[in-house]
Amino acid sequence: MRSRFLLPLFIALIALAGCSHSISSGTAGAQGTAGTPTFGQFTDIPIPDGARMDADRTLLVGPGDSWVGRLVFGVRWTNAPEIFDFYKAKMPTYQWQEISSVRADISVMTWQRGDRIATIQIEETTLGAAVTLTMGPVAGGGSAQPAAGQPPSPVAAPPAPTVTEQPLK
Repeated sequence: MRSRFLLPLFIALIALAGCSHSISSGTAGAQGTAGTPTFGQFTDIPIPDGARMDADRTLLVGPGDSWVGRLVFGVRWTNAPEIFDFYKAKMPTYQWQEISSVRADISVMTWQRGDRIATIQIEETTLGAAVTLTMGPVAGGGSAQPAAGQPPSPVAAPPAPTVTEQPLK
């Protein structure tokens, strides 16, 4: 008797998991309650459709395009490689320049726009992908990259370690 109920439930779950999906940028989940951050407030970064913010792990400070902090969200029915490709394609349309990226079990991408750095960590979850986007100022408040046409500034080598001999006792 019990197996008659479980088999259709299992088949329904498998069918639901196979539903198609697409990723596009937008203001996913733009509505929210008073005091709760919403995706609609982010005009400087793309947010995949269907994203759901993890308000308990999200910490944001500052208004508009000058916010800093950590934005955490999940995207169901979308795998981590698709989210990686989404950010690889969409960040440049928001005037972000890629600094580095590593595609792995937990992928990490770093982007710069003006005096701000965005680090995006993407990992696979059971039903989709989890994204942690950390935003902050460039260290020292300046640009991490040389101006166009300028050679990079030389970096001084660290001092050589000194070795002093100690008499054996």
